[in-house]
Amino acid sequence: MNNIVVLIPAYNPNQKLINLVSELKNNFSKIIIINDGSNRKSKKIFQELTNYPECTILEYSENKGKGYALKYGINYYLENLKDNYQGIVTADCDYQHKPDDIINIALKLSGNQDSIILGIRNFHLKNIPFPNRFGNLLTSFIFKFLYGIKIEDTQTGLRAIPNRYLNICLETNGNRFEFEMNMLIKAVKNKINILQVPIETIYYSKGESKFNKFKDPIIIYKVLFTEYLKFIISSLSCSLIDVILFSMFLQLFINVNSNIQIIMATFFSRIITDFFNFNINKTIVFNSHENIKKIAIKYYILSFSKMMVSALCVLLIHHLLININETYIKIVIDTLIYFLSYKIQKKYIFKT
Repeated sequence: MNNIVVLIPAYNPNQKLINLVSELKNNFSKIIIINDGSNRKSKKIFQELTNYPECTILEYSENKGKGYALKYGINYYLENLKDNYQGIVTADCDYQHKPDDIINIALKLSGNQDSIILGIRNFHLKNIPFPNRFGNLLTSFIFKFLYGIKIEDTQTGLRAIPNRYLNICLETNGNRFEFEMNMLIKAVKNKINILQVPIETIYYSKGESKFNKFKDPIIIYKVLFTEYLKFIISSLSCSLIDVILFSMFLQLFINVNSNIQIIMATFFSRIITDFFNFNINKTIVFNSHENIKKIAIKYYILSFSKMMVSALCVLLIHHLLININETYIKIVIDTLIYFLSYKIQKKYIFKT
């Protein structure tokens, strides 16, 4: 594999890194290893690696996280090696990725220069610890709901990235394990094809993992839900305005036929609310760069549809359950409509 470079971030590695490199050097002419501020005990590991001509050791004194190390290595590759290679394969330093799987992912990259390739572990196996299995399956489900693509292993460290997408990686936020989630989100938003290749699933004892099972998942889920949380805040704030205006317009049209009263109150409150909601969603939530006239038309078509569905449902339920206040009915109906609206806005209107 003389056209692909292997990039391995390493923090306090042990003999497993030596074993991994000794097997990879027969298949790769260049292996970049990042010493991510490892302790003195690991010094002999890196010294031994300097005996391999295929290895380039990059280092800095302070531990800055896996994401930082990966970007540090990518930046070095772009400045010094890019012209002679097709791309890089990232792998973990603890032998969690078998050499055969790393080689296979590299081969896939050679024939798929328009894709990012992920080495996917199988979390349905019985020997996978329940917290790992549940956490990864849940994250995969949430990613599918939020971004429309099912990725079986969102935290895999075995990834192949062609030259054309490496600058996008450098622009990706995050210096720790959240970088890998941010990278997938950025790939999806940039409409980059993602190939998923099954690999052998290996788990070691707790002490060997650098992944903090309490702190790092919180950071990762914060990254995963950032856009959705913005949408929730935008929707809740605008819904509050909508409900207040709806109640005000009900009083304004109190002398009108009750059916027309509900429809008119819904219409006028939604027109005002949607003006604010559209601008917030475009600039802050989805950060869309689509043509404003084009998306505005689609947004207001969706808004009109939501408004009519909301009004008709409130009207129907109010007739069936006459003792329930119209405002309370509207809150329930609009909450249900909200979930569908997020998916439609993301995929068909703002296209992120």
